[in-house]
Amino acid sequence: MASATKIRWKIDTALSTLHLAHSVAVGLPCTDEKIEAALVPYVTEVNNRLLSALVDVPVFWEQLVHESLCTDGLPNACEKALANSGCNELQVDSTSRGVLRQLDECRIAVARRFPRLEDQLLLRAQPLKERWDTVGVGLLNLIGKTIWNDTTPTSWWPARVDGLFVQPIRGGDGGFHSEHSTIWIEAMLTDVEPMVPEVLRAAWLVTRVAIEQHVMKKSGTSPISTTPTKPSDLLPAWKFASVAITMHAGSQLDLTRPNPLAINDAIRIWGLSDDISLGESVAKWWDEFLAAPVPLPIALKALAKQIAF
Repeated sequence: MASATKIRWKIDTALSTLHLAHSVAVGLPCTDEKIEAALVPYVTEVNNRLLSALVDVPVFWEQLVHESLCTDGLPNACEKALANSGCNELQVDSTSRGVLRQLDECRIAVARRFPRLEDQLLLRAQPLKERWDTVGVGLLNLIGKTIWNDTTPTSWWPARVDGLFVQPIRGGDGGFHSEHSTIWIEAMLTDVEPMVPEVLRAAWLVTRVAIEQHVMKKSGTSPISTTPTKPSDLLPAWKFASVAITMHAGSQLDLTRPNPLAINDAIRIWGLSDDISLGESVAKWWDEFLAAPVPLPIALKALAKQIAF
């Protein structure tokens, strides 16, 4: 049996600031009006500077959070995020300096709103850490068995993943960096939606890391595929299939209802899509897969066609 991933949980106050600023900057629904109001002037300045440099604003903020997970130092992460979001090479340095000044103001505003953020996150992280210690290994084992038809390779799960807790502002949120085996998640004290508990979000994020690492390895060893569909072509379908697989594993451990699985709710809560018809398509695909199992790569191709990927 494949060894399940061990998560090395940490709190991350710096990432918390970037997550808060990102959420406010791109107009995502926020649950903390005070920090939202405090950050608006600074993220507005950043956005204006980005627009003047013809940078894709939402892509920049997403890339900034992403790059901060794998890049040494915020200045380097900022420069990479700018380059990845369309900033002219000649403008990266000056734009980065202006952005970093406003991000420092964001850091100060967050420190004022949460003067004991580190202690607060330590307390907020405990419920999810304890629940993961109880059910995490079981969830990953069930997920692996579903993906691999009870023959999970020993190398499927990454041996260790860094799990970073950030200050909540979305009522639940998370992300991952597959190359650096890292996930991040808002430190929620309770589950906003009982049928989609945060421990399942954590399991889903670890699963996304494993899937993308596996696909990268397969694509890396076979850059020119002789089959019509390359492994990376199925990543969009994997994104949604992994939701159904995770929810199914959760139902087997009585963490959510088994029938019907709350697949549509999970797709929405985990930030993939608000399109109800898409969620219904994924749920229908999963029911068909359970009723008449086929090798998962074949099922993924069918899902990709169903949801127009």
